[in-house]
Amino acid sequence: MKTLVKTIAIVGFTTLFTGAAMASPKIEAADNSLTSELCVLAAKGNKIKLHNHLKNSVVSKQYVANEMKCNGESVADFVDAYGQNSAAIKDYLNVNTQNIASVSYTK
Repeated sequence: MKTLVKTIAIVGFTTLFTGAAMASPKIEAADNSLTSELCVLAAKGNKIKLHNHLKNSVVSKQYVANEMKCNGESVADFVDAYGQNSAAIKDYLNVNTQNIASVSYTK
C-alpha cells in the first residue's frame, strides 16, 4: 500500500513539474534587429532593462507602444500572450489607459 501511495505521489509531482516547465515558452529574438531585442525585453518583463535599451536607442517609447509589432502583434498583445510581468510593462509603455467619453459643457 505504501508503495502505491509513493508511486502515485512521484507520478503526480513529475507531471506537475513537467507541465509547469512546458507552460512557459522560451522567448528568443529571431534576428539581431533592435525591434526583436525590444520585443524580447518586453516579454521578459524587466522594465529597467527595457527602459535602458530604449534610452540608448533611436526608438521612442511611443513608437514601441503604438506602432511596433512583435510577431505580427502589438507589443501589448505580445506581452499579454507570452510575457512575464505584463501589467508592469504595459504601465511603463502607457498602454493600459482607459478611453473615457468626453463631455462638452455649453451655457
